[in-house]
Amino acid sequence: MQKIYKIINNLKSKYNCNIVFDTRLLKENDIFIALKTTNNNGNLYYTDAIKKKASLILVNLKTKHPKTVYIKNTNLFIKNFCKFILDSYKGKIIAVTGSVGKTTYKENIYHILRNNNLKTYRSYKNYNNILGLQFSIMNMNLNTDYSIFELGINNSREMTKLVKTLRPHYCLVTCIENSHIGNFRNFKHLIDNKLKIFNSDRLINGLINYNYQSEYIRNKLRTNVKLINIENINKESKKINNKVIINFSENNRKHKIESNMENIYENIAIISFLFLKKFIKKFNLNMFFYKDSIIESRGNEISTFINKKQVKFFDHSYNASPYSLNKQILLFNKRNINQKVFILGSMKELGDQSDFFHLQIIELVNKLNLNKILFIGKEFYKFKKNFRNFNFYMNYIPVLNYLNKEIDTITNIFVMGSRYNKLDKIIKKYVS
Repeated sequence: MQKIYKIINNLKSKYNCNIVFDTRLLKENDIFIALKTTNNNGNLYYTDAIKKKASLILVNLKTKHPKTVYIKNTNLFIKNFCKFILDSYKGKIIAVTGSVGKTTYKENIYHILRNNNLKTYRSYKNYNNILGLQFSIMNMNLNTDYSIFELGINNSREMTKLVKTLRPHYCLVTCIENSHIGNFRNFKHLIDNKLKIFNSDRLINGLINYNYQSEYIRNKLRTNVKLINIENINKESKKINNKVIINFSENNRKHKIESNMENIYENIAIISFLFLKKFIKKFNLNMFFYKDSIIESRGNEISTFINKKQVKFFDHSYNASPYSLNKQILLFNKRNINQKVFILGSMKELGDQSDFFHLQIIELVNKLNLNKILFIGKEFYKFKKNFRNFNFYMNYIPVLNYLNKEIDTITNIFVMGSRYNKLDKIIKKYVS
């Protein structure tokens, strides 16, 4: 197997190519690994990889094609290959988890490091389950100082598996919200499992933004994990001569950071400060990358045509939480653009809080007097009789008919919801 690992790394270096699990994403000289899951069998598509001129194809089939390699157990191969890559990596690994904000934090840390001339890699979009993590590890740039990964969990076994795979040096928990109970017994059970991120055997420093159950969390933490309450920082910040002076405390130690950000996202400066103290003298904390909406790995703006009319999709179709959906609705509504339509998919893993948070979103758009709203998913659909001025659907399919019929009054389409609702298929229908 060591020989195959080295062949893969040599191909990655030679062609600057990616490892992919989906032939639809495969480009010439990419490496295709065929996965067999409960929903699909990647081995059936190896001929597509050949046609697209993959440089190497790993399959659980014995073929005579010179670019295919037979792998008896693909999942075991991927697990061992990830270990091989991480054992070869000389940089430091940062892991980010939390109920909301994982992708935004990851992106900001990435750009802070890059803007300070540190070679940095970050995981792909919001791919944060075990398969997504493995995908990002296998596509790592080994010639970097830092690599940042996003970790997400849905049950009590996942964080341990993720941490054992990644073995991060620095760990951040953005927040733990009681709106994301999902498959956990209760809120404390969710906290316990989020905190497992700090069980890495290589942990140097950890940071958690505690917004609930602070004493419970404090008693659970190791000594090299710091606690901070970011929510209170705005109240203690002052703007002087277009610069923001941020005063905050961390483990009873007082700090001050100066920033020139118009929108005060102090938490990003704080994270970089607390995580990487050894570089603080080199850091320019005024060099930030942040946009309220549609940043790389946080969504896309896609122009296309529907019935010969040009429209623009604002694509957040892969994920949503009560906090992020609320925020992005407000941001999109403020945009100085006309003929807006909101396609909002329901949110999963909210446990017994589901009705409360979905009703909050409906009441928000009602308060904003937004008239072109399409709600998708059973969690929204149950409120159909109470809000007859909106459109409610069980799935995305009727939305296609709506867009075709109403296209004369539509120019900008905002799409956001949990991946379960398959809202991405609406966009794929119109974007080639």
